[in-house]
Amino acid sequence: MFTRIALSLWILSLALHAPAAQAQKLSGPYIDPRHLTALPFGTYSHWLQPWRAYQETIPAHAFLNAIGVGLDGDDSHNFDLIVQMLAKYGFRRARIEIGWSSLDFDDRLRPDRREPLRRRLLACQRYGVRPLILLNAHSGAPCPIQFFERTLAAPARKGDRRIELTDVSDLRIGYSGLNNLTEYWACEAFVTGIEGNTVTLSKPLPKDLGDAGTKVSLSTLKYRPFSVPGSDDHHATIAGWQRYVGETARFVTETLGTQNKPDRGFDLEIWNELSFGSRFLQINAYYAERPYVYHEDRVWSDVVRATADYADAQPDTFRGVTLCDGFSNTIPWPASSTQPPRIGAMSKHPYAGRKNYPGDERRDQASINALFQPERPPVFLPEYTALFPEYYATALQTETLVRDMGPITNTFYATPRGRYARVVNGRIVPCWLWITEVGFAPDENGIKDRSRALRLKAKTTARYYCFYVNKGVQRLYLYAALAGDTWLGVVQDNYIAFAKSSNTYPKDDSAYVSPAMRTLGRIVQKMRAGLDPKLAKTRDLKVLSIRDTHGRYQFRGRGYPEHPTLYNREVFAFLPYQVNARRFVIPYYVMTRDVTRDLRPERYEVRIGGVRGEGAAVLAYDPLTDRSVPVTVRAADRDSLTLLLTAADYPYLLTIQEKLTGSRR
Repeated sequence: MFTRIALSLWILSLALHAPAAQAQKLSGPYIDPRHLTALPFGTYSHWLQPWRAYQETIPAHAFLNAIGVGLDGDDSHNFDLIVQMLAKYGFRRARIEIGWSSLDFDDRLRPDRREPLRRRLLACQRYGVRPLILLNAHSGAPCPIQFFERTLAAPARKGDRRIELTDVSDLRIGYSGLNNLTEYWACEAFVTGIEGNTVTLSKPLPKDLGDAGTKVSLSTLKYRPFSVPGSDDHHATIAGWQRYVGETARFVTETLGTQNKPDRGFDLEIWNELSFGSRFLQINAYYAERPYVYHEDRVWSDVVRATADYADAQPDTFRGVTLCDGFSNTIPWPASSTQPPRIGAMSKHPYAGRKNYPGDERRDQASINALFQPERPPVFLPEYTALFPEYYATALQTETLVRDMGPITNTFYATPRGRYARVVNGRIVPCWLWITEVGFAPDENGIKDRSRALRLKAKTTARYYCFYVNKGVQRLYLYAALAGDTWLGVVQDNYIAFAKSSNTYPKDDSAYVSPAMRTLGRIVQKMRAGLDPKLAKTRDLKVLSIRDTHGRYQFRGRGYPEHPTLYNREVFAFLPYQVNARRFVIPYYVMTRDVTRDLRPERYEVRIGGVRGEGAAVLAYDPLTDRSVPVTVRAADRDSLTLLLTAADYPYLLTIQEKLTGSRR
C-alpha cells in the first residue's frame, strides 16, 4: 500500500512523463485573401475572418498618431485639465463639433460660441492634440436659425393643417415653422401660407398643441433644407454650407494662430450620422405629400463634393487640412474610388451591439461556410453570443469594414473599394478609413458595477486601438471623453469633478486615471521606446503557423469540414508594429466573441517569419495589469522565431529586439 506521500509522488511522476496532448494547427494558412474575396456583398459567414485576408507591419508612429477621442460636453467643463490628462496618456487627436447653427444670419460665428470654442481649441493646441472639426447640420438646429414663441389664438388639435396665432409678424413661408412636434426638429412643419392670423402647415399636426393662449415654439431658418439638385433652393443652401465651411476653417486657423504655417493644424469631417438628426438633408421630410421628385440620396455625395470643391478653390485656407467624408459613418454605399481627390478619408461609426445566434441569424442572405462555399439557406446555425469590438471586421455582417480599410481592392455593385481603389489621372491616390466614433458601453449590456465596467472598457480600448490601426484604420476616436464611468466615458468621473473645482493638474493622478487610459498609456510607452518617428518602410512579419494543445473554441461546429468548430487559434490576432529598424511591438490576443466573459490565459506555439531570430531578445507584457507574461523561445534562426506564448482576450505586447550584428544592421 502506498503511503500518502508516495502516492502523490507517483501521480506527479505520471503527469510529468505523460505524453503531451496532440498539437492542433490552423485549418489553413493564417493569411488567405479568400477570407475577403470569397465574401461577395450580400453574404456573411461565421467562419471567414476578413481581417485574415492580409497581414501588414505598421510603423509604431502610425499607432501613436492614430489615437483620438470625442471631446464632447458642455462649456462648464475645465477642458484644459481634461485635455492635459488625455495627452499625458497618449491621446493625440480630439473630435469637436462646430455645427452650422453656430453661425448667425450673417454667416458669422455667433459671439456666444466663439469664446467656449476658443478655450477648447487652445487646450488642444497647448497639449499637442490635433482637432478634428465635425461639420454638421442636426435637424434640431440645422443652420443659422432664430427661435421664438407665438401664442395660439384658437385650439390646435391633432390632424389640423391650419392654426390661428395671435401674431404672424416676421413669419416666412417655407422658412418658418413649428418645432419639435415628434422629435428634436426645427421647422418640422413649415408655414406654407398666411391668411390674416391663420397659417397653413406643410403637414398635419401629429398631436394636440393646446387651447387658445398656449405658447408654441417656432423658428425661422436662413436656408431651406437641401432640395432638388439644380433648383434655386438647393444652390442657395449649398452656397450657405460652403460659407459655413469657410467661416469655421478661418475661425479655427485664427484661434490656433496657424495662418502662416504649412499645416493649419486641424482636420474636417463632413457630417455625423444618417441614423439620427439628418432630416435637413431632404426637403420632402418637411412635407406630408413629398412634393419634390428627385433622387434624394444624391445629397450624400453632393455635400461632400461641394465641400471638396470649396477647399480646392481656396487652397491656402485649407492647407494641410484633411477632409473626411462622414456620410459613410452609418451606411456602406460610399466608396473610396468615387471620392473627390480632395477627400483624404472616409469615416465609420462601428458600434457593435449584442447578437445572440442563431436567433439573430441573417436568414435573408447567403452564408459562406468554412470551405468558402455559399449556402442558402444556411445548413448549420452555430449557437453563441457576439459582443466584441472587432465585430465589423469579421464576416458576421456583410458590411465588413475590411472592404474599405484593407489594401485589397474589391468590388460590390461594380464599384471598386479599398484604401488603394481610387485612381486619379492614372495614379493611385489612397483614401484612408477613419473611425470617428466607437466605444463599448457596459451599462447598455447589463453591467452596472463600476469596477467591472471600467475593467471591461480597458480591455475593449486596447482591442480597438491595437486591432483597427494595424488593419488599416488611420485614425480612431473613442466616444467619448466625458460620457460616464459605466457608459462610454474615457475620462473617469471623479477627475471630471476634480477638474471643475481646480485649475492645477494633480501631483498624483493615480486615483483619477481610468483603467482604459492607464492601459492605453502603457501601450503608448512601449510603442515610444526607441521610436524612429520617420520610419517609412517596414518589414513584413508573417505568422507561419499557430498550434495549441488545449483545443478551446468560440462555438462548436457539427464536425464537418464545411461547418467546423471555431477554435480560438482561428481567431488569434497577431498585429505587428515596427518601432525602428530592429525593434517590433506586437499586440496579440484571442479575439473572443463575448468580451463580457473573461478568457482564462492559454498557450500557443507561434512561428513568426520575417524576423531575425538568432540572438533576439523577446519579452511579453500585460498592459492592463502592468506585469510580465511568460514567453519561451522554442527555435530561432536567421529568418524566423518560434515562440510559446501565453494569450488572453485582450492584447499582451510581444516585444522583439533583434540583435545588432556587424553584417546585418
